Order: sequence, then C-alpha cells, then structure tokens
Amino acid sequence: MQAVPFPGWTLLLAGAAVALLAYLVATAIGRLVPVHRRRFSDTVSRQLRRVNLFIDPLRLFSLNLVVVVVVCTLTLLLTASIAATSAAALASGFLPRLTLRYLQRRRQAAFRAQLADLMMITAGGLRAGLSLGQSLAQTAAEIDPPARQEVDLMIREQRLGASFDQALAGLEHRMPLEETALFAAALRISRETGGNLAETLESLAQAMRRKVAIEGKIRALTAQGRLQGWAMGLLPAICAALLWMVEPDAMRALFTTWYGALTCVFVAIMQLLGLHFLRRVMRIDV
Repeated sequence: MQAVPFPGWTLLLAGAAVALLAYLVATAIGRLVPVHRRRFSDTVSRQLRRVNLFIDPLRLFSLNLVVVVVVCTLTLLLTASIAATSAAALASGFLPRLTLRYLQRRRQAAFRAQLADLMMITAGGLRAGLSLGQSLAQTAAEIDPPARQEVDLMIREQRLGASFDQALAGLEHRMPLEETALFAAALRISRETGGNLAETLESLAQAMRRKVAIEGKIRALTAQGRLQGWAMGLLPAICAALLWMVEPDAMRALFTTWYGALTCVFVAIMQLLGLHFLRRVMRIDV
C-alpha cells in the first residue's frame, strides 16, 4: 500500500502554526519572567533580612533558574514523564523560599533559647544601677548571636530616631514568638507604670526556662512517634525507587499513564494526610 504524500501547503501551514505557537510561548515567558523576578526579589528580600543574610536576591533568582533547568533536564531524562518533570520544576521553584523559611525558624528557635539569658543579663544590669538602655547595651555586648544582633538592632533604631515602642515592635515583627511578646510587654508596662523591672524579668526568665525544659522532655518522649512518621512517609518513595531499579519497565507505567499518575497523586494525598494527623497527635502545647 503506497503512502499518500502530504500537500506542500499542509506542511507550510503546520510550520506556520508551530512558529506561531513558539512565538506566543516565548512572548508569554518574556512577560512572566520579569513579573516573577520582581515578586521573587521582594519576597526573598524580606526573608533574607529576617535571617540576617546579605545576599543579592537577583543572584539567588539566577541560581534558582539554573537549578530548575538542571533538575527538570535530569528528571526528564530519567523518567521521560512530563508530569514528573512539572512536579520537579515546581519543587525546585519553591526550594529557595523553603530554605529561607527553614533558616528563619532555626534563627527564631536559637533566639528563643537565648531569651531567658537575655532577660537575666538585663535584670543584672538593672540591679547594678544601670538604666534600661544601658542594660540592653551591656546585654548586646555579652550575649551571643542571634540575640546580640536583635538587641543591637533595637539600640541602633533608637539612635536613628525611633521610639522605644517602635523598636520593640520591630523586634516582635522579626521574632514573632510568644516569649518575645511577653518580654516586650514587660518592658512596656514597666516604662508606663513603673515597678521592679529586674524582678519581673528574673521571674519571667525562670518561667521560660521551666517551659523550655518541659518542652524538651516532651520532644524526647515523642521522638519515637516522629521517627515512625518519617519512616512511614518515606517508605513509599523508597519502595518505588527499589522497584524502579528491579523492574523499570513495569514501574514506567506509573509515571507515563494517566492511571499511574492518578495513583501517585492519591498516594501523595494520603501520605500528607497521615503525616498531618500524626503531627497533630504528637503536638502538645505547654
């Protein structure tokens, strides 16, 4: 049976359609990239300031684009799946923000652990006859980062013309913790109504230390449950990787067919729900 050749005008129209589609895609990307870069720069700049990192957001944006391209290329070569490549692109796109959020939480946890010592040093300066500003300056000189950086930033803001309440509000904004709010409230009340601020700070520091000790015991007692949650959460991915090494032809249908993709989505949703409920069970408020 002889194949019927396509007319020349059909090939010409097909080429024009492909060229038009490529032009539209390039135009859309050219318009979306500057918008995404501006939003990325604004969001990441705020997060960088909160973690006290001085990195150019545009360089981080360029590095993120390179990582997305490399990850998408490797995923496409290994899986030959558009769905897996799209998921890898989304995960790579959110990687800088997730990393900065992780660093911000680590910084907040370190500041929270130092807050009791910060209060005790400030209370010691007040009992020695220093003013509150001098006590905070002494605290900034003696304590380690990140508490030193935060207290020093408070003092610098006041020297530049900000009021004490504005400096405290800035500290609460950078460190949105319950302990920071209690510390700021104690300083505000003492400035407005008077009283023995040193004794108040010492009592508050002792209460925070007891709370941190209780939370440490709770984390130790619930460590086994958290480990089981991580093990159960990673088990499907590990099994899928091992089966891919053993039977790649059988596992390829899981990523190249619609029912395989639907199965992956269902498993991911069930895993996330299980981890969410397990985290709710293991979370104990003190």
